[in-house]
Parts: sequence; C-alpha cells; structure tokens
Amino acid sequence: MNENAHDLFREMDTLAEHLFARMARNIKSSIPGEYRYPVFIHDGETRPAHIEDRETMPSYSISDPIPEVHRIEDEVMVIAELPGATRESVHLTLKGNLLIIDADGAGRRYITTAAIPLVDSGSMQTSIKNGVLEVKFRIATGSV
Repeated sequence: MNENAHDLFREMDTLAEHLFARMARNIKSSIPGEYRYPVFIHDGETRPAHIEDRETMPSYSISDPIPEVHRIEDEVMVIAELPGATRESVHLTLKGNLLIIDADGAGRRYITTAAIPLVDSGSMQTSIKNGVLEVKFRIATGSV
C-alpha cells in the first residue's frame, strides 16, 4: 500500500475519473434520448416494478424488448414485441417466476425475461402475430 496519503488520494481521484467516464459512455451508448423501466399492469393499473421485482430482473439495453406483464384475475399475460420473429423461432423457458424469451427475427436475436407470479406451466398458451408475442398462463393455486 502506498504510504504517502497525498499519492493515495491522487490515485483514488484518477480511478474515480475513469469510472465516471466509463459510466457516461455506457449511458450515452445505451439510452439515446429515451428512458425505459419495467412496469407491471394489474387489472388495468400500471405500476413500476417493486424493488424486490427488480432484483430478479436483468438490466436491459435499449435494443432489448421489454415485455409487458398483465395480471387479470387468475391469469397472467406476457406481451413482447419481437419484429420479424415467427412461432418456430421463439423459444420459451420458465424458471421459477421468470419467463425467458429467446427468439430470432428480422436478422437479429432477442433475449429477454419477464418476472411473473408462480404459474401453472401446463396452462401456457402462446400466439405470435405481426411480431407481437403473447404468452398466457393460469396463476398457480395459492399464489395470489
């Protein structure tokens, strides 16, 4: 460790400058003039994701589709825009309360997730039309 406190603080200043410059570059490259955040739509009410919901969600780059999650009574519907994707190119995986969407379309690959309540995996119904994926589940008994 450097014994000279003045040099130590100079090193810390240099490190902080590098970190802030890197953050600024990342922000400029990933958010060109718009801000995105995950929301849940429950019985027509829109709310931002709770802190505990966000811990299970990945961060998104500007090009990642951000799925909408709608909860209506005892069903959950996930809607994601996947331009150019077809039913054959969409692969869905359910891990606990995360629906993982992996698809190819319009010359690119889409990978995103949606945090959902615990659902009956056997009740899954899917459709895709004009690049809009809809996935519907029944909520698992006892998961209100």
